[in-house]
Amino acid sequence: MKRALAVICLVALAGIAYWGLRPSPFDSVNPLLSDGAPVHFLDGLDTESLPDGWVLRTFFRVTPADYQMTQEDGKKVLRCTTDNSASILARDTEIAVSALPILSWRWKVTQPIESDVDEATKAGDDHPVRLFLMFANEAGEIRATEIIWSNRKYSPGDYKIIGSFYHYVANGLNQNIGQWHEQSTDLRQLYSEIGGTGAATLQTFGFFCDSDNTGARSDGLFGDVLLSPDLQ
Repeated sequence: MKRALAVICLVALAGIAYWGLRPSPFDSVNPLLSDGAPVHFLDGLDTESLPDGWVLRTFFRVTPADYQMTQEDGKKVLRCTTDNSASILARDTEIAVSALPILSWRWKVTQPIESDVDEATKAGDDHPVRLFLMFANEAGEIRATEIIWSNRKYSPGDYKIIGSFYHYVANGLNQNIGQWHEQSTDLRQLYSEIGGTGAATLQTFGFFCDSDNTGARSDGLFGDVLLSPDLQ
């Protein structure tokens, strides 16, 4: 049995410059569920042999980014490296946002995107680290967004909007390169700000690293990626 999910598709003619959505199977028979307990996305992740429910989403004529589980300071982290490449390491999920609304994570960029192409344009839509989130409400309406590390232009809290797609800027800029940053966001608020209505379910969670539009290189790490209840 395959769940029908809306997955990412390329609408620009060259490169992954702008994302649209269309119904398509994600080929997963094992969506990640939760009984209300926190969800640790990196627990059990093996990039050499992906567990059921994880998919490396690649794109036509685009070299995949390299994802590797590794360790830093005694903790498991996910490293993503690009060289004129892009792909999404995605987990099929079925988690009520109301039950686990707080997404927290650590990330560090060690090699930023170095390009003079404007990151606000389709041609410059590359980021060394992103999180991809796709939601559905009870009516089956799909909303998706990305949480991104800005290259030069945007500050934390900004939205980068290309077409009708919203990218939420959580961090970025060169002065923050080379150090770990602890981040969190309330998915209820994020879902509302991108136009979502009704009770939302998180349908897809993905790590996304890309430099294919600019032809640049990048390197970054993710750690302690967690969905948890609102304790307030």
